[in-house]
Amino acid sequence: MKIINYEIGSIDISYTVETIKGHIFTHALPKDTPSTNVERYLTLISTNLDKQKV
Repeated sequence: MKIINYEIGSIDISYTVETIKGHIFTHALPKDTPSTNVERYLTLISTNLDKQKV
């Protein structure tokens, strides 16, 4: 998983992420989310996305 872009909004941060298999998705999390949780959430989504898509 690799964060390729992010955009800081007024209440959240929108992350654009590339998975290990090359899929790209965008997900927003509240600004006050700790960085360890951001990594955990985005990794979980990335892993699940790679498992679902062929």
